Amino acid sequence: MPEVGKSGAAKCQVISLSFSAAILWKMSTHEQPNLLIFRIGSLGDTVVALPCFHAIARAYPDHRRILLTNSLSEAKASSVEDLLKGTGLIDSTFYFPAGAGKLSYSWSLAQRLRQLKAEALIYLTPRHGPWPAWRDVAFFRFAGLRKIVGAPLEADLRECRTDSDSGELEYEAQRLARTLGSTLHVDLGPANWDLRLSPAERAVAARHLASLLSQPRHLVAVAPGARIPMKDWGEDNWAQLLRPIQPPIGRSVSLVFIGAGEERDLAERLARSSSRPYLNLCGELTPRESAAVLDRCAMLVCHDSGPMHLAASQGTPCVALFGNFNRPHQWFPFGSNHHVIYEPQGVRRIRVEQVAGSIEAVLSDHEREHLLNSSLQDRHKQSLQ
Repeated sequence: MPEVGKSGAAKCQVISLSFSAAILWKMSTHEQPNLLIFRIGSLGDTVVALPCFHAIARAYPDHRRILLTNSLSEAKASSVEDLLKGTGLIDSTFYFPAGAGKLSYSWSLAQRLRQLKAEALIYLTPRHGPWPAWRDVAFFRFAGLRKIVGAPLEADLRECRTDSDSGELEYEAQRLARTLGSTLHVDLGPANWDLRLSPAERAVAARHLASLLSQPRHLVAVAPGARIPMKDWGEDNWAQLLRPIQPPIGRSVSLVFIGAGEERDLAERLARSSSRPYLNLCGELTPRESAAVLDRCAMLVCHDSGPMHLAASQGTPCVALFGNFNRPHQWFPFGSNHHVIYEPQGVRRIRVEQVAGSIEAVLSDHEREHLLNSSLQDRHKQSLQ
């Protein structure tokens, strides 16, 4: 089982193709049986698979759960491991180079997988056509894996179903759960989105937010970055939204900017033009520390992005802006407490007033919830007197 330090975070062993056969042999002869979990993708892709990882951990508690994922560089951890390390949901990570298709590479990877002598492989990687899925299964069979669970060989498992009543696509998390449904029960309830944040990670969030938490203001997280141009609402729109003269957001609000390091300058320009108290945390946090920060915020305003899924996993309401890059609903933040603004003609067609109105609605809900909680606490104190 994973080693647990003082912070409560489980330590994961990292394996790459450059590791010696001796290390792999040691793992193959470990008293625990090995289980491979095949999952590649971005930060958001990993978050929506969290309920599946929880289901796997429950179904295989005595196995050494090894994440098989891609990495652009063996020295750089992927988003998958960055998010899952410390959860106890995986014990080790096995990297392979993304996009490598040479016969020598395939043979080398197959040999190393065969040495693990894994009891089974759980397939959690999305595929958009039959050929990639069948190719993967053939490769894993060649690598000695006889039991493969969840491979989307049928079209119904590769595509999200459409609800006959609403006409909406199911969530990606629901599709993933179906791929494992015949073997594992995947519960999509709140407990199964738990990232198991450590006390140390929560302390980092509290330390960063200390100056803003001392003020009686709503903490509104903002993630204005977008690596894909078709998802980008545009700096002018963000600037107009955050101006202090914007009436719907005239409440006492402090801004917390979340994102990657390359988005820091954008966040700084927007923050300074807003004239509100702010904290620019772009590039300063790990994905898990970002989740701890988002857990303390009243809401997140964002594009279709990784931070959006992180916030949803913490139960933090999102005002999420969607254009025509993805099919509607499949990648919406999971849950019923979000305000999603979807514009099929493109995200740039979303009006500032629409976003401001959604922010106002979420803040109003947050205030009502805060007043209700305060009232319940007061009643509890009175009952103890």
